[in-house]
Amino acid sequence: METLKLLFSFSISISIFLLSLRLMSDSVQAVLGVRLRRLLTLLTYNPLISLITGAVVTAAVQSSSAIAAITVALVNAGVLSLKQAFGVILGANIGTTITAQIAVLDMSRLIAPIMLCGLFLLPWNRKTQHLGTVLVGIGGLFMGLFMLKLSLIPLLEYNWVRQGLIEVSGHVLPAVLAGILITAVVQSSSAVTSVVIVLGQIQAISLVGAIAIAFGSNIGTVLTTLISSIGMSRESKAAAYADFLFNCLGVIIMLPVINQFARFVTLTSSSLAQQIANAHTLFNVITALCALILINPLTKIVSKMAGMS
Repeated sequence: METLKLLFSFSISISIFLLSLRLMSDSVQAVLGVRLRRLLTLLTYNPLISLITGAVVTAAVQSSSAIAAITVALVNAGVLSLKQAFGVILGANIGTTITAQIAVLDMSRLIAPIMLCGLFLLPWNRKTQHLGTVLVGIGGLFMGLFMLKLSLIPLLEYNWVRQGLIEVSGHVLPAVLAGILITAVVQSSSAVTSVVIVLGQIQAISLVGAIAIAFGSNIGTVLTTLISSIGMSRESKAAAYADFLFNCLGVIIMLPVINQFARFVTLTSSSLAQQIANAHTLFNVITALCALILINPLTKIVSKMAGMS
């Protein structure tokens, strides 16, 4: 019975986190509205600018899946070229890592003030309502992370939980697969990496195991982009394949050197949780920049995959 209570508490924590993340994302998209699509259209005139635009917009919207889906739709409408879309998708992978950096911070004391400010702004006009909703979402995000830590600590007293984490931490491929499957189910790489960071805060997972799960989450989150391209043009499918190919190749290339990468990441901080967040950011920045250099051949590959040539 006690186990069920703890699992229920864990589920509620994840639900609050996901709901808050969605609330923030929807509110920011509502504020930007048509301007978001216009921004993606105007600030994508070369691959580097496309990458920067994708990173900034995703950091604001807090949903790489949403930005990727919008990008695929813009390609389908003929507004963006495949190369422009590829740049935005690369940037989106960088922008989404800001959630991991936020998850490291202990903001539990600010939960109530942030949410109260948000609630205060809700009854006024539409602009303050959107801002209030964003603040409520931010407060909910921190509350979800705080509750997550509280629910995980007692769960770790059970042998089957500890044993499962030891197995994942000690075997890279199962950890990657776990990251893929869990992210595909919850459809949020941010949620998965945040849980891993909380596990790092309570010293319940190894750095290599955490990095491997984060690698897997990058692949798992692509499912939304692939689904959004169904029934669209070949160019749209090529943009979705670009997202999938980029994430898969990045993981395949980094897996053989994951231990060396982990050792390098330990130099960035003495905190395991911060190391995990930094590893997630560094991986996405490094792979995005490498893909940017190879954008022409990669674009040709996904074009062939989509039957464009």
